Amino acid sequence: MKQINTISIKCETSEKLEIAEMTEMQGGLKERTDIDYDKIKLSICKFGFSFPFFIWKSGNKNYLIDGHGRFATLCKMQKDGYEIPDLPVVFVDCKDKKEAKQKLLRLNSQYGKMTKESVLEFADDIELNFDEIALPDTVIDFGTEEEPQETEGDDEAPE
Repeated sequence: MKQINTISIKCETSEKLEIAEMTEMQGGLKERTDIDYDKIKLSICKFGFSFPFFIWKSGNKNYLIDGHGRFATLCKMQKDGYEIPDLPVVFVDCKDKKEAKQKLLRLNSQYGKMTKESVLEFADDIELNFDEIALPDTVIDFGTEEEPQETEGDDEAPE
């Protein structure tokens, strides 16, 4: 008999939708690799579905403003036999699709910068596995700093 894996819900909202009731809106705004989907799946399996989808309701459509990666991953998991329960959503007011797109871009903007030092300080009391998370490119390299490369004509020591 085939075992059914169920997604655990780890957040609460007053509204929930079935995954089939949601419509993607961002199109090709972000590129994701199989590795990205694997990391999202691992996160959902390890920590549950912990953050609600942000939805703009227009007529009878529920457009995703936030959660496209989780949505696509959950759809793949459903095809692989996972049971996906009704999912927590927060409805966001938008006057039209243009405003919904504006809000989507702002939600995906980064108004601040993480550094290697700030991440290490923040996470000093937890175990981090950098293979499971995707930090911004400016933070992701936690290896040793590269030695400066010699360039042609740089034979003399700096003054």
